[in-house]
Amino acid sequence: MSDPQTNLLPPQVIEQLRREDSDRFLSSLFAPAETRGHLWALYALDRDLKQIPHKVSEPMLGAIRFQWWRDTIGGIYQGQQQGHELVPALAAAIEAGSLPPERFHAWLDAREDEMAEDPFADMEMMRSHARRAEGTIMEMGAMLLGRSETSSASGAFGEAYGLIDLLKRCGAAAGRRSAFLPMDGLAGKHEAVFSGRLAPEAKAVFQAVAREAAARLKEASRDTSLRPDAAALPAMLHAGLVPAYARLFAREDFDFLRSAPEIPAFRRQIALMARAMRRRI
Repeated sequence: MSDPQTNLLPPQVIEQLRREDSDRFLSSLFAPAETRGHLWALYALDRDLKQIPHKVSEPMLGAIRFQWWRDTIGGIYQGQQQGHELVPALAAAIEAGSLPPERFHAWLDAREDEMAEDPFADMEMMRSHARRAEGTIMEMGAMLLGRSETSSASGAFGEAYGLIDLLKRCGAAAGRRSAFLPMDGLAGKHEAVFSGRLAPEAKAVFQAVAREAAARLKEASRDTSLRPDAAALPAMLHAGLVPAYARLFAREDFDFLRSAPEIPAFRRQIALMARAMRRRI
């Protein structure tokens, strides 16, 4: 599945990615075997960052954990490789792709923003967050695949998928009183997200974000200047799943507080394979 010489992740971490981050994991299988381990290192770090808000009892403890990761990644650039099971794989990825430290800073800052109760004042802030997080990860993934000039494409496709990713995690975030929705759309009724029962206001805003994600993908896909080449495609291919998720989230019976935000794996595999064969997202 991957080159043992470049995959330095523990087997259990790879299995967690396969189960819990399957969109990106499936997309990575279209990358050369020797680069998959490097991509997985980025995705494993992102998984850990996303879990921090759910593992701490107060924001200060979360801030300490994010700062620990900043210091640990900074240490990698200084030749230090200790402190966490992901560090050897991250160090190898940084070296293989010449990944710049400022990309990690933007990414970690974006994930730390998710600690807030109301992280997104409006749709524009949500879109910007998606670019800073998912767009940055896509850009670094493309660097690992030998393509360094993809910031525009990764930003556009990262914005579309990043919005969907936030919606997929919306129910879990609500459980810790964080609203992964634009606050202006809720018109001050953010308690509608935390009530434990899907309110019409929250559902309408949730579906509006899903439509925005689909629109962002459609716009990016039509712009030929943003079309990644075959080499960079696996780093962004999962953005091609945005329409399927948007359709799922538009269903009247979908309750983001209770429904599983998942599409059967075989359908996602078919969709990704079709886009990979066309070499278009």
